[in-house]
Amino acid sequence: MKKKVYILAFIALIIGGGEAKALAPADYAEFFKIDLSEKLPPIEELREQFRPAPVYDRKFEYYWKIGPKFDRSFAQTIRKYGTRSKRLKWEGEDEFVEMIKDMPPETYEYIGPYLHTLPGIPEKILNMPGIKETKNKFPSRIAPQVADIEDIEMISPVFYFLLMPEFWPENHEGEELDIPPKLPEPVNKYHPKLLDSIAKKIKPADFMPGANIESPVESRLRTINPDENSPLSTPDIKAFVNTLKELREFGNDIYRQVRLIEAGRLLENYENAIGRGVGVPDLKDTVHPCARLVQKIRLSGMESDFKAIISEQGFDSSEWAYTCDKTIKAYRLLNMSQAEAQTLKLFRHNIYGDSLEAFDYKYGPMIASVMQAMIERYNSPLGDMLEVKKNYKEIEEALQSSKMRIVGQGIFMK
Repeated sequence: MKKKVYILAFIALIIGGGEAKALAPADYAEFFKIDLSEKLPPIEELREQFRPAPVYDRKFEYYWKIGPKFDRSFAQTIRKYGTRSKRLKWEGEDEFVEMIKDMPPETYEYIGPYLHTLPGIPEKILNMPGIKETKNKFPSRIAPQVADIEDIEMISPVFYFLLMPEFWPENHEGEELDIPPKLPEPVNKYHPKLLDSIAKKIKPADFMPGANIESPVESRLRTINPDENSPLSTPDIKAFVNTLKELREFGNDIYRQVRLIEAGRLLENYENAIGRGVGVPDLKDTVHPCARLVQKIRLSGMESDFKAIISEQGFDSSEWAYTCDKTIKAYRLLNMSQAEAQTLKLFRHNIYGDSLEAFDYKYGPMIASVMQAMIERYNSPLGDMLEVKKNYKEIEEALQSSKMRIVGQGIFMK
């Protein structure tokens, strides 16, 4: 299993990663809070701040169109190009070297041949014992699932990791967890008369499954100035659902889609620059899709058109975002599978804390932030869930007609 984790981490290194460090998913709880009263910088300022680096000027468009003016310094650079002996270190090379050193030697025959085909790989890696011997060699151990494929030796070295037997889940049994020691039963000292007096005022039957614990008044009226902590009522939900049809037309405009994509990229760059980013693209969008959408709409200068739609149901943009996110979180909770619930409990108790320490300072925080994102996206109080359950069919039909997206924002993490 450990070999497979290292192989996957090796692939992730090529794709990219974050920069924060954390010991547990809970360390990222503050990073997922969204303050809709925060004043964001103008989009023009963010465009200038995060403008992509200029592409190198080649001095000519095509080799047959080099221009009428001779550039002496450019000509000297071209003549000397490729003749220097010193190799330039590429970004992330040190992390790459450390990761290769940490990998089990049994994985070398699956990654070594590919490393020998990549340009710019440091000689200290290519000459490592175990890596050096794998040049132009086919792996000796092959997973039985692919062993019968004819001419499998012709596969590209980039796919050699698929030949490792440990990469296939069915080739290894799950690791047995240690049975926790049984703790002694706590001895509670209480006075029976005290419990009897409490039971008279607070009836235990009101807290049993199936009990009607809703407040008839709160469930019948709209919430005044809803925020992230206010209760969700049935009229709130119906008002939110009524906005979805017109918002579909709002989000179908290709011009608006492009502006929202740009605003999302600039918003993430801004938060990473001020130390509030989570290191994984679009992760906050999966937790608070509606609040994140409102931030993008404000940043891109489209809030007036957005308000014209939601104001018909008595919302301003912040109130709509809070009502929407609370509805979506409760809806997710009602659709949670048993496997998701079990995984969520493991994340909450940081059962994987020791596993996170096995990754380096870049990838451990990435995984921890994803764990905390799952915790945050199902964070819904019981009262909200009961209100959504009463209106589940109406919510389901509205979201299905929008293909489980609200102005491009996904409802579920895929």
